[in-house]
Amino acid sequence: MFKNIVSQLPFNPSMVHNLGFYAKRLRSEEMTRRIGLVLTAFALVVQSLVVLSPPEPANAASSNDMIYGGISSGSQLLSHYDANTNNIRDFYTAIGLTRAELAQATNNVQRLSSRSNYSWGMTPQFSAAQGEGAYTIQTASGGSRSFYYRPHRLWGDFTYRAFVGHSQRLGWFAIQFNCGNLITQTIPPAPQCPPGQIGTYPQCSTPPAPAAVCNGLEVKHNGSLHQFNASASVAHGASIQKYVFTIYRNHKPVKTLESTSPTVTYTDATPGSYRVALVVKTSLGDKTASACEKTFTIPEPERCPQNPKLLKGDPRCQPCPGDATLWIHDQKCSASFVQTKNALNLTRGNIDATRQAAQAGDKITYKQSVTNKGLNEQDFVIQDQVEDVLEYATIFDAGGATLKHDTNSSAGSKGARLLVWPTVKIKPGETQERVFTIQLNNTIAATAAGHSNPTSYDCRIDNTFGNTVSIAVNCPTPKTVEKVVTQLPQTGPSGNLIFGGIVAAVVIFFYCRSRQLSKEVRLIRREITAGTL
Repeated sequence: MFKNIVSQLPFNPSMVHNLGFYAKRLRSEEMTRRIGLVLTAFALVVQSLVVLSPPEPANAASSNDMIYGGISSGSQLLSHYDANTNNIRDFYTAIGLTRAELAQATNNVQRLSSRSNYSWGMTPQFSAAQGEGAYTIQTASGGSRSFYYRPHRLWGDFTYRAFVGHSQRLGWFAIQFNCGNLITQTIPPAPQCPPGQIGTYPQCSTPPAPAAVCNGLEVKHNGSLHQFNASASVAHGASIQKYVFTIYRNHKPVKTLESTSPTVTYTDATPGSYRVALVVKTSLGDKTASACEKTFTIPEPERCPQNPKLLKGDPRCQPCPGDATLWIHDQKCSASFVQTKNALNLTRGNIDATRQAAQAGDKITYKQSVTNKGLNEQDFVIQDQVEDVLEYATIFDAGGATLKHDTNSSAGSKGARLLVWPTVKIKPGETQERVFTIQLNNTIAATAAGHSNPTSYDCRIDNTFGNTVSIAVNCPTPKTVEKVVTQLPQTGPSGNLIFGGIVAAVVIFFYCRSRQLSKEVRLIRREITAGTL
């Protein structure tokens, strides 16, 4: 149009009016394109802020996180290690992972699959039958703390970003960005007390000074054969040279036996009252004690029916409560507990709660049973973790239990919540049952599924007590939409910046073109006014 008007001006001066109309349109177009350029620049600035400070998921942290809320850089990981956050430095030291190996891993960022290896965390999430176990370590403050491992595939099939490294003792390992949890290919062996200390880990202590003690003497009879068993102990450099047994009958010495073995035998069928005195010759001198003197009579007294090595009057000679033919300290005479659980939806007519999705306001009763399948009674603490239950419900009737926080978690006093009943002694064959009732909230939360814990707010109530009871929850529509959206393509900030750059280039081109045409119109109008055109 512009070329048509300019070419006809010398022959038809009345076209100047059309030229003025075209100039007004160009100014309007230039203003529109200037606004478009400003809006495009603003969109690019906003997208840049998204890249520099990406949004954080609404449910980005869990009490299972070893570093609450996760990490975003290697310096953060090393800072938490140096601060011994949640005792991770104590934990890494116990399994043989050094700070230098962690620092080296921060130079290697990879995206991994959750289908193999073991995932570690601060709180139990699954049952032992599913492969979860506890790993207890000694902390720098002198106490102890448990960490939990389970097959990583139990969390579901997903990928995650992690620092990946190699440890001389542990082998391949990774540290997850989103929760700071450790990933390993194997389960490290249980830690041992450090060199120079004694005890069973984590109850380690510095050994005492060298010592030698005569602890006691045991006398056994079998007809005319008498067996003397010495009990002595030495520590830290002291040694036992030999044992000297002096046998008295009616207060007169009749025999002295010397041996490097703590056990000797003596044959004598002469009736009478006997006394045996033990002296232990050690590198610290001769050691004896009142417990190292014993008396006996001939004939031999009766033996313990359950353990012939003991006398019938020995306090340890007791039958097993579940089988009178066994000794109470026999390995077969022990407690063995079996835990089971079920749930009924009271609102839906006492049906099995796992067969129908729970609705808002429903009341569900859980019953857990503990049966002693062993032969001996033992104390047992019935406790149930209800953290996943309380995401969609409240405790309607605790059934005599107390709701507590599990302090063995990275969230401290905000850790996973437990229902804990008083300690009960369970006899062989006895079953103890505990019942509690929950009521689903009147409004089901539409909170997004957990980022570091995919089982959090996943429209299911999972509760484990021996077996896992999983109850579906009828979540609101927004929750369903959220699950659909997670399947859409994710272009990311980089793709958005590239698209914004292309749009900006197009807008700038048309803006510059409008300015150029406006300038050309002004020049032509000037030539017409001057009479040169």
